[in-house]
Amino acid sequence: MEDSTLTDDPLAPGQTGVIERHQEQAVRALLLTLCLAAPAIAAAVFLRDGASRVVVVIALLSVVLWTLWLPFRQGRIRLVAHALIGFMLLGTTLATALDGSVRSSAVTAMVATVVLAGSFLPRRGMIAVGLYCTLVLGLFNWLEQRGVFVPSAMRMGWAVWLVQTSVIATILVSVFFGRHRLMKAYRRLAHSLNQTLEAEADLRASEERFRALFRGNPAACLVQSLSDRLVVDVNDAYADMSGFSRQEMIGQHPPLLWAKPEQSEVFRAELKAHGRVRGMRALGRRRDASLFEALLYAEVLQNGPERLLIVMVIDVSMEERARQALKKSEERFSKAFNFSPLGMTITRLSDGRYIEVNPASERVLGYSQADCAGKTALEVGIWLCPADRDDYTRRLRQDGHLLGYETRMRNKQGEVVEVRMWAESIELDGEPCALTFTINVAEEKRQRALLMNVAQGVSSATGEAFFLSLAERLAQAVGAHGVVIGELSADHKRLDTLALLNDGELLPHQTLSLEQTSYASILRHQDLLVEDASAHPLRQSTPPFDPDRVQTLAGVVLRDPDGTAIGLLAATWVHPQEPGADTRAMLTIFASRCNAELVRLRRDREIRKLQDTLEQRVAARTEQLQYLNRELDAFAYTVSHDLKSPLRAIDGFMHILQERMAGRLTPEDEDLLQHVAGSVARMNRLITDLLALARVSQGTLQRTAVNLSALAQDVLRQECHRDPGREVEVVIAPGMVADCDPRMAQIVLENLLGNAWKYTRQQPRPRIELSQQLDTPPGEAPVFCVRDNGAGFEMSRSERLFQPFTRLHSPREFEGSGIGLATVRRIIERHGGHIRGEGTVGRGACFWFSFGRQAVD
Repeated sequence: MEDSTLTDDPLAPGQTGVIERHQEQAVRALLLTLCLAAPAIAAAVFLRDGASRVVVVIALLSVVLWTLWLPFRQGRIRLVAHALIGFMLLGTTLATALDGSVRSSAVTAMVATVVLAGSFLPRRGMIAVGLYCTLVLGLFNWLEQRGVFVPSAMRMGWAVWLVQTSVIATILVSVFFGRHRLMKAYRRLAHSLNQTLEAEADLRASEERFRALFRGNPAACLVQSLSDRLVVDVNDAYADMSGFSRQEMIGQHPPLLWAKPEQSEVFRAELKAHGRVRGMRALGRRRDASLFEALLYAEVLQNGPERLLIVMVIDVSMEERARQALKKSEERFSKAFNFSPLGMTITRLSDGRYIEVNPASERVLGYSQADCAGKTALEVGIWLCPADRDDYTRRLRQDGHLLGYETRMRNKQGEVVEVRMWAESIELDGEPCALTFTINVAEEKRQRALLMNVAQGVSSATGEAFFLSLAERLAQAVGAHGVVIGELSADHKRLDTLALLNDGELLPHQTLSLEQTSYASILRHQDLLVEDASAHPLRQSTPPFDPDRVQTLAGVVLRDPDGTAIGLLAATWVHPQEPGADTRAMLTIFASRCNAELVRLRRDREIRKLQDTLEQRVAARTEQLQYLNRELDAFAYTVSHDLKSPLRAIDGFMHILQERMAGRLTPEDEDLLQHVAGSVARMNRLITDLLALARVSQGTLQRTAVNLSALAQDVLRQECHRDPGREVEVVIAPGMVADCDPRMAQIVLENLLGNAWKYTRQQPRPRIELSQQLDTPPGEAPVFCVRDNGAGFEMSRSERLFQPFTRLHSPREFEGSGIGLATVRRIIERHGGHIRGEGTVGRGACFWFSFGRQAVD
């Protein structure tokens, strides 16, 4: 700034270049004016005074002025201006001193020099020039007054006019450029003022926009004064993040959000060193002590004399969790990809170039990761032709995925193999790619064909056709040239063949002797036995196969469920074999199925034998049952006629005796006769009940839908007619239906309801209820209940309830024969149902019963 500016006025930014141009123009004009005027003045003075000392001074000054053009051309404007003023002062001082009077024309030039100093020198230089001129003129006046200077004759002429004209021109040039500079400065100031006003308006608008952006910024922002550390402003996002309100923070020290003090120290050091912080990760703590991951941005701003710190805090907890989750997901994918037992590849869909290949892919087609690295599938040679890959990519692009896509590929050995592929379209770095699982299904299809062969072999028709088919399928499955399936004799010395296969041809059935054969060794083993002639030659025969051709023998004993050997299955090979796991599994499967069929065949034989004697046994059993029925009928007839006839006779004689002895019998005699009559009646009822018990076991049940509600009302109505003086509360549930024999159902209800009527006789408020259980499981027969509040019974004696001729009460309390409940149980059991009783002495009894089949709606 000092090198290019000739004044000490403060300059606004951007004004320096303008002032330099003005100074250059002014110095050029003054230098040119003086360079022209000085020689003219020297010439005029020379013409007037001749070769005087003044002329020499003016001539030397002219030379110096013209010499100043060299530094002016070099751009040293300040040097030229200062030199110009200095030499002008020196020249005018010498000229005045040589003229010997302050009235010299040189004084006028000195005044012009003062004007130049005011235009081109700084304030101090201008004052120094003014003081210099004042002192020099004062000195010259004093010297002139003292007579030291002797003024020469002041002659007027063109020389004086030329000096005055040069001075006027110099002053005019200086004043012109000074005025021009002043006007320029004024216009610049006016323009600067307008720009300042516009800038202030823009600044206010910018502040409003900043305030709006600051308040509405989703990132948490805080402005803090660095002088007093107080919060100037915070936005709503910062308040929400920290848990403090704006009112609690503005004008106060900011809340401590650092969860780790060492991070605060790092933040301050970074801010002090660079004046800003960019993307610093830190752990923050909210007002409620919860922690969050934060990303910090901070910068120091100068707002006039005040320095502000603006801090932006971005909560990246969710982003961090998402990043960690993505990292874990990538790690899991990488592990799943690299350690998967399935062949997995990632290829570009555009050209099929391999991006990733897992180690398991080598087991699919034989190509290693190194074989595929950086190559396309066509370059490796996996696809048989480009059309196959085009179809694969077309279907993948169309559906976005492939499930079980089957095609053919070429393995590393050049063989064509069948594969099955699962693929998913994915995107990596903006590039459509395919994540593919590939499985070599050649072995699977071979196994499937083998299993189909096994399935067909073990699912053939039963009987002889089954064993023949099984022998053929077994030979195909294990590659055997001979198969023997046979049934052992009881002494295990012979084998009756059920199927015999030799070189693919079925042979007729034979009976083979097991003595001195290799088959005998099979019978001594529990599991599969394999003998190889190459390891230990088969010294014994293998009928009907040529022992010289048989190199390997494998056999399994077929056993009955109790472990008894009942048969044999054997396979032979004409070449040495070491049966692998598949062959052993096949032999075991076929043997198991053959064993089951042989057991079934033997059981069928036993069933046929039993069927042959079944009719004889049925006829004998039928004749036995008919005999028992005849005996039962004879017993019933005997009871009804032979036993009841004497009872009727006794009863008749008792009545005759009472009539003949009327009036002559004592009370004791009457009492004895009454006891005899009661015993006869009780015996008659016992016989009747016994007959009823016998009849319920005979005849065929006629099951039908019986309305138990209506039947129970009829039974209780008869009880009321027999005992009209009693008042009994009767509750019968409506709509109860049972699937049973109507006649038998009536006997059941007569006994159960009759007992309830009888055993409630001593109750003041007797109650009898017939209901149906509501929580019966679906599909089961309904359960009914007869309940009373009568005498009840002890549950410890409940097992005697349904035994014939057994009573739980004394005959003097309640009459009865003990046959009723036994009859009820027999009827219920004939129906396939059940009955049980519950009771409490003095509080009644409850009998639950079911007829054993779902009631008909």
